[in-house]
Parts: sequence; structure tokens; C-alpha cells
Amino acid sequence: MDVACPCVLPRFFNLQKSIEALHHDGIVVLKNAIHPAHLDKLNARMVPEAERLYARTETHRNFGPHTGNIQQEPVCEAEYIFEDVIANRFATSVIECMVGPNPAMRFYSANTAFKASGRQPVHIDIDFDMPRVPFAFCVNVNLVETSAENGATEVWLGSHADTDRSVIDRGSEHGGVRQDLLDERRKISPGIQPGLPKGSLIIRDLRLWHSGMPNRTDDPRVMLVSIQFASWYKNNQKFRLPRSLEGKVDWGRVVPCVEWVDDGFDYLQGAHDHDFAPLP
Repeated sequence: MDVACPCVLPRFFNLQKSIEALHHDGIVVLKNAIHPAHLDKLNARMVPEAERLYARTETHRNFGPHTGNIQQEPVCEAEYIFEDVIANRFATSVIECMVGPNPAMRFYSANTAFKASGRQPVHIDIDFDMPRVPFAFCVNVNLVETSAENGATEVWLGSHADTDRSVIDRGSEHGGVRQDLLDERRKISPGIQPGLPKGSLIIRDLRLWHSGMPNRTDDPRVMLVSIQFASWYKNNQKFRLPRSLEGKVDWGRVVPCVEWVDDGFDYLQGAHDHDFAPLP
């Protein structure tokens, strides 16, 4: 479900439709939510960085080298921090209606899809006993227009409902969703690859089944991701930003869970390991 949401005309933002889509489908798209010039600037910097990372054997490959998908950290210099990207107010308004006020942002990263023939298994980004209610939402921002040709993410609408860790296939190499459940779900609502124009913002329930798909073009496709958690959800995960940005980003009603580090740190080094499990 797409919801028109022009950045400069917030009166057109339909909050009710967005909430209905998240409850029913587990995902919603807000079109025109981000200024295209911000995405162009990020893309011009991040694609060359991605190419350098891709050339390193130690760079993390998401679900193996055949997918062409690498983990990459966003640029964290002041001139590349845009509030409509890192703390989009429309996204926050929607997420607050799902999990309550002042959601905690505990993750900010990116992944980049290079030309490849292999796909990821259908999976969820969770491997722990999760609450059986909405508790966290990913905010995905592609830096360019997306299509099936350049690897738009496959999503399985409605699969978030009643999902828990029992859907994971413990016998598979990468822990995707069990084949029997995929077969049953496919009869009702198979996975789809929605093409989206540049400037779109995706809000996805963390429990939704999804899969990274092969980019069949020669142009790397960068997708930013942040995750906002309910304020009542107990977790200590943080993401890193330089101290020079402290107090200079308007986070709106989002609570940034940041580990402030000295300027000049190697943000590209990143860290794929993270722990979103609830504390006791």
C-alpha cells in the first residue's frame, strides 16, 4: 500500500491509511517523503565507498557471496546527515501510533546490492523470543529508484501476524523461514517486489518475512536502514556517531540511542553483530 506523503505538504499525509497498512500488511510506503537532492548526495559518496568495501575479502556478505549484498555503514559527517533521512518526522508519526510515543532508534546502517544472480532466503530479522505485538519497525530508504531489475526487496504481505521464532528453519544454513510455511503462505499471499520511485520511505514491521533479491544491473543499489523500537522494549543496542554531531541533529520525537565516539573513527569498518533481544 502506497501513501502519498509530500515532504513540503504534510497536510496530504494520511496517517490512518498508513496505520491500517502496517496492521494488515506489515509494511507501508510513504512516497515523496525525502528530498531527492539528499539522496543524490549520499549516493554519490556511498557508491564509491561500497565499491572499495566490496573489493575487501573481509567485508561482510549478507547471506553469502552469491547474493552480491554487503553490509555498509552510512556516512556520518555533518554535511551528509539529513533529518528527513535519519529521523523522518512522517515515519515517526506512523511508528508512534503503533508502539507508543518517543520510539528508541537503536540501529542505523545500510546494505548495498551489487550485480549478482543469487537471492537471499526468505527470512525475518529476529532470532529470539519476541513480543506478540508490534514492537519495532525498520525504516528503509533506497538512494535510487528501485525495481525488480536492480533488486527491490521481496516482501510477504501479512506474514508478520502471529510470527515468532518457530518459523525459522533450524536445519538450513542461514536460518530462513521454514519451507512448509512458505508453501502455505504462497497459496494466500506470495512474495512481491514493489518498484518504488526515488524519495520513497519504507516502514516495515521487524517481524515481516522478506528477502534481498539479486541486482541484475551494473549499478550498485544502496539502501539505508534504521530501526525504531517501542520505548517500553528493554534493550541496550546503540549505534555510533562522532561527538561533533552531538546536539546538532534534530531527532524530533525519536530517542537516539547513540554511542558517541571521537571524530575520525573508521565508520566504514562498521559492525554486523547486533543484539535486539529483550533484556530480562
